[in-house]
Amino acid sequence: MFAIIAAKDLRELTRDGRLLWAGGLVVMLMLVALAAGWNRQVQLNSERSAGQALDYDAWLHQGYRHPHDAAEQGMHVFKPEPSLAVFDPGIGPFVGSTVWLQAHRQSEVKFRPAQDATGLQRFGELSPAWLLQVLLPLLIIVIGFNSVSDERERGTLRQLLSLGAPARSLLFGKAAALASCVGILIAPVGLAFAVLIVARLPAGERVDAVYRIAWLAAGYGLYLGFFVFLTLAVSALARSSRAALVLLVGFWVAATLIAPRTASEATNLLHPTPSRLDFDDQLAHDVADAGRKAWSTHFGARTQWDPSVPLSKWGAALKVDDEAGYGALDENFGRLWDTFERQQRAQGWVGLVAPVVALRGFSMGLAGTDFSQHRDFSTAAEAQRRKIQNIVSEDLIEHADRLGNAHFTYKAGPELWASVPQFKYEPPSVSFALAHHWASLALLAVMFCLSVALAQYALTRPLMR
Repeated sequence: MFAIIAAKDLRELTRDGRLLWAGGLVVMLMLVALAAGWNRQVQLNSERSAGQALDYDAWLHQGYRHPHDAAEQGMHVFKPEPSLAVFDPGIGPFVGSTVWLQAHRQSEVKFRPAQDATGLQRFGELSPAWLLQVLLPLLIIVIGFNSVSDERERGTLRQLLSLGAPARSLLFGKAAALASCVGILIAPVGLAFAVLIVARLPAGERVDAVYRIAWLAAGYGLYLGFFVFLTLAVSALARSSRAALVLLVGFWVAATLIAPRTASEATNLLHPTPSRLDFDDQLAHDVADAGRKAWSTHFGARTQWDPSVPLSKWGAALKVDDEAGYGALDENFGRLWDTFERQQRAQGWVGLVAPVVALRGFSMGLAGTDFSQHRDFSTAAEAQRRKIQNIVSEDLIEHADRLGNAHFTYKAGPELWASVPQFKYEPPSVSFALAHHWASLALLAVMFCLSVALAQYALTRPLMR
C-alpha cells in the first residue's frame, strides 16, 4: 500500500505544472550559483597562491638590512579558500583573507569582499547552500501544501481510508513522493558537484572531503525532511488547502527570513562585543602594561626602550618585550573570539523553532567557512608572526650592537631571511567541524523527529469528522 500511494502521488506531482516550473527555476538557479561559486573559487585561489609566493619571494630577496627593519616590514599570509566554499561561502566574504605579519602587533584579517559589495549584494549572496536553505523549503510547500487537504476536499481520502489504507502508509507514501520530487531536482546536480569537487583535490584531501559531503547531505536531508513532514501535517490539520498554504508560507517567512536576523540581534544583546575603539584601547593598555613590567623585571628600567639599557642588550630586550605582549594579545583576542563563538552557540538554540539557523551553522562548519575555522587560521597566522619575531630576536642577540652609535650598522643577509619558513596553513579535518557543530546536527534531528510525530498525529486523528 505504501508503494502504491507513493507512486500515485509522485505521478500526480510530476504532471502538475508547479513542480515543472518552480522546480526548473530552482535547478537553473542552482546551476548558476555553482558556476559562479566555482569561478570565484578558482580566481581567489589563483590570486592568493600567487600573492603568497610573491610575498615570500620578496622576503627572501630583500637584500642586506637590519633584522628589526625587516620584522617591521613583515610579510603577508593568505587564507586558502576551502574546496566546499563553492557550496557555502559562509562568513568568508565578511572576515577577509589576508593577514599582515608585522612586528610587535597582532593584525586582523583584512580585505573583506563585503566591503566592496553593493547594497544588493550585501542583502545575500547567491549560493547553493542559500538555495537549499531558503528556496527549496518553499518549493516543498508549494507542491505539497494540498497533499492531504485536497484529497479530503475531493472525497478521495475517505475512499482510501475505507479501503483499509493504514494512516502510517498514507503518511510515508506521501512523504516519499514529496521527497522523490526534491531528490529528482537536486540529486543529479549534487552528485555531479561532489564528484567534481573530490576529483580536483589532492589524493590526501579526498577522504576528508567525502566525509564532509556525506555529513552535509545528512544535515540537509534532516532539514528538508522536516519541511516535508511539516507540510503534510499542516495539510492534514488545516481546514482547507488555502488555509494550509497561508499557514505554511507564514511559517516559512518567519523561520527562514525573520528568525535568523532576530536571533543575530538578540545574541548581540546577550553577548555584546566591544567597539573597535574600546578593543584597541584595552589591547594597547594591556600590552604596554605587560611590557613595562617585563622591562622592570629583566632590566630594572622604568619605561620600555629606556636609554639606560645598553644597545648590546636590545636584541634580548626585543625578545622580552614581544614575549611579554603575547599574553595580553592572547587574552584580548581570545576574549573577543570567545564572545563571537558564544553568540553563535546561542543562535544555534533558535534552531528549535527555526531549523534554518541550526542548519546554517552546521553547513558553514562542514564547508570549512565558519568562524571556528577562521579562528584556527588566525591563530596559525599569529604563530607564524611570532616565529619571525623569535628568529629576528635571536639573531639580534647573537649579533649584539656594542657601540653606542652603531645600532643600525649590522645588516643581516639572505641566510637569515631563508631561516624563516614559508607559511603553509593546514585546514582542520572534518572531526574538528563535527566537534564544534554536533549540537546543531542534534537539533536538526530533534526537529525532524518532532515533525514526523506531528504528521503522524495529524493523519491518525479522526480526519473524516
